[in-house]
Formats: sequence, structure tokens, C-alpha cells
Amino acid sequence: MKKNFGIIGNPIQHSLSPVLHNYWFRKYQIDANYTLIDIKEIELPDVIKKIKNGDLNGINVTLPYKQKIVSFIDVLVNDAEITSSVNTIYLDNKGRVVGDNTDVFGLQAAYLKEIDDVDKKKALVIGAGGVSPSAILSLQKLGIRDISIINRTKEKCFFLKKKFNNLQISEWVNLKDVLKNYDIILN
Repeated sequence: MKKNFGIIGNPIQHSLSPVLHNYWFRKYQIDANYTLIDIKEIELPDVIKKIKNGDLNGINVTLPYKQKIVSFIDVLVNDAEITSSVNTIYLDNKGRVVGDNTDVFGLQAAYLKEIDDVDKKKALVIGAGGVSPSAILSLQKLGIRDISIINRTKEKCFFLKKKFNNLQISEWVNLKDVLKNYDIILN
């Protein structure tokens, strides 16, 4: 029986996820399909129902729903528990909808693994949106202790400062001036 997967977001038409996943499904002769699922926020409960009833075997989540979907999920695991941000959702063998976060590992594996002397590095995260909790956790797991965040709307930074210890908030109006103070900048 063919399995159905997809990625939710809005807008979503730019995503190359179907190209990537369908390539691997074909290459390894997996009877599955991966599609774009363009939904509005009000439809989040409906997509979770599709996972529960088997119409979808799993989904990936992108902006703007990485945090918004959390309230509809039965259990958060791994880094999703810490970040309250989800990019992968599936049904476990107990019938629970599980939210996971692979962004943290992906960022570490793809970009951060090459950084030396992490205890001496200063990092700046630009933006307080969907993937920023994962970026902050990736930096913390790497061992970077001096992490700041900057965002056009400072209020969004306060939520992240509560969640992550020792996170500093920089002023948006000072962005150009403060960039030179950091060894690592994630946007």
C-alpha cells in the first residue's frame, strides 16, 4: 500500500522537498509519495486528523507552523521538547501523534561541526521566528555559551530568552554595528 507524506506551510510552493523525497523513494523503490500541502492555520487540526486516520503517514512542517502545530500534537520528543518547535510529525505504534525536530541536528551536521574553540566563540542569531529556537539549541549543544539574538520586533526575543538560559538580546537598530562582535552569525 502506497504511503503518503508531505510538507505543510504557507507559502509552500517554493519548497523543493517533494523533488528530494520522491527522488529517494524512486531510487530505493519505496512505494510512497511526497507532496506539497498548502494549508491555512485554521486547517492544522485537519492535517493532524489525516495522520491519525492514516490518510497521511507523516509530514514535515515549515514556516509559519513550526510552533503553531505544537498544541495539536500528542507528544513532543527529542529536541522538539526543548525548542517547542516541530518539523517532523508521525504516528507512533501507540497511536499518538509525535512531533520531532531534526533542524537542530541538521544545523549541527551541516554547518556547525567545523567550528573550533567553541568556548571562545560568540554567536548571533538574526530573527526570532520558526527555526530560531533550533538555531539557539544547536549553538548551545555545540558548547557556545555567548549567544545573542536580534529581531526587528524585540518582544519576540523575550519568549526565547525565557526558554534558553543566558541568551542575550541585541537591539535591531544596532545591527550593523554589532555584527563585527560575533564569530558566528545565523540568519
